[in-house]
Amino acid sequence: MKDQHDNKTVDCFSTRHAVKQGERLVIVLKGIIEKKGRTSVLEVKQWIGISERATLSFIKQLMAEGYLESSGSNPLSLRATDKAKQLFWVVG
Repeated sequence: MKDQHDNKTVDCFSTRHAVKQGERLVIVLKGIIEKKGRTSVLEVKQWIGISERATLSFIKQLMAEGYLESSGSNPLSLRATDKAKQLFWVVG
């Protein structure tokens, strides 16, 4: 347990991991926005080069935070939300 008078912070993730996740976020959102249509999980997996399971987990995180939405079909058909488009100054 952390002492309340200890001003040191401890990262639960390494800086390298956080940067890699940020890079993946940019690659996925930019790719989906530029495509201007629906995107499959397989396409996202190819863009970021991780396993299908890890890709699905990453996509679910982006959906939970409101950056992606899905048609609900299986396999997932993804598109960027307005929140995601705001990151890249995309209108509409």
